[in-house]
Amino acid sequence: MEAGIKAGKRQMDLRDQDSRTFRTDLEHLGGYRFAGRASEEGTPHGQLFYSDEPDPVGEASAPATPSLLGAAVGHCLSASLLEALRHAHLQVDALTTEVVSVVRPNADGLPRIDHIDVIIKPVLKDFAPRARRCEEIFEQHCTVTSSVRQGVDIRVQVDWNGRASRDLDPGVAARSAV
Repeated sequence: MEAGIKAGKRQMDLRDQDSRTFRTDLEHLGGYRFAGRASEEGTPHGQLFYSDEPDPVGEASAPATPSLLGAAVGHCLSASLLEALRHAHLQVDALTTEVVSVVRPNADGLPRIDHIDVIIKPVLKDFAPRARRCEEIFEQHCTVTSSVRQGVDIRVQVDWNGRASRDLDPGVAARSAV
């Protein structure tokens, strides 16, 4: 049994603090394009990243904000599943994730993220029944998804070597088959 995960020991390490603070500084570069720098307690995390709005507002020269939110959700879910699989001593040979953020008008006609579809495709060296247990528990350990899900419908599917474990809406199934 994955007691370490069940007991919460495989969550983000708070380093014996009450909280951790992640900061993003954005600099306007022109139009609707921004450069971003992520950090924690003054320590930079990675390289600069860029964002832009899609046309006709922006130039689509960098990922749009719905894509960035989708990337955060997809990354966190993928990392959570990877951690659960590793904790279960299952060798992951490859892992890819497809994230689709769907924007639709709300009741006032304003564009909002209606839902985010996530398909995680791990390839295991040897599939074992304990992989299903990992699938059952990994989402609860995803900090970003657990937070965003309070306001946005997030639909998650794990595709074990081409065999989906859960059904999503037909549009997602059709896109994943392409």
